[in-house]
Amino acid sequence: MSATTNANAKATATTKHTTFEGKIRQYAALFDGSEKDFSVLKAMFNNLYHDDFIGTDSNGEEINKETKKQLDEKRLAAGAKVTNVEYTRVDYNKALVEFHLESEGKSVISQYLVTIKDKKIIEARQVDRLTGIIKAWYLSGYHSMRRIQSYQHEGRVVFEGQKSPFGAGNKVH
Repeated sequence: MSATTNANAKATATTKHTTFEGKIRQYAALFDGSEKDFSVLKAMFNNLYHDDFIGTDSNGEEINKETKKQLDEKRLAAGAKVTNVEYTRVDYNKALVEFHLESEGKSVISQYLVTIKDKKIIEARQVDRLTGIIKAWYLSGYHSMRRIQSYQHEGRVVFEGQKSPFGAGNKVH
């Protein structure tokens, strides 16, 4: 891995994009087939993925932000290449992201339904065709409710910083 490659990647990673789509495309562009150290895109990774990130890997198993970081770190060190990034906004906080990944002699097309919160990916479910999109949408709604319920503190429920009508001892069922 050359110092020039890392320097060029670090320069690209420090450029700020104003749109969420731009952030995704910029992150994907760093996977250009050359081997790099993850430190060059650590800040961009943290700017793209929410602290409460949950997703699925290629085997369908759930992963968190740390596991996603380790996966991207491994791919970057192996010289993975991401091409043909397609981005389609499907709802106010959901988008369908498709890309072509070449890594370790394998070539796959991946499609994810991502949920966006605070201009970061909080959830990414790998999907396959319409049935997969419907299933991912359902699971995304389930995890959103689970997150809301986890914000219960001292008998009060908090919705995005606001007290809810369920707060005075009432419970969310």
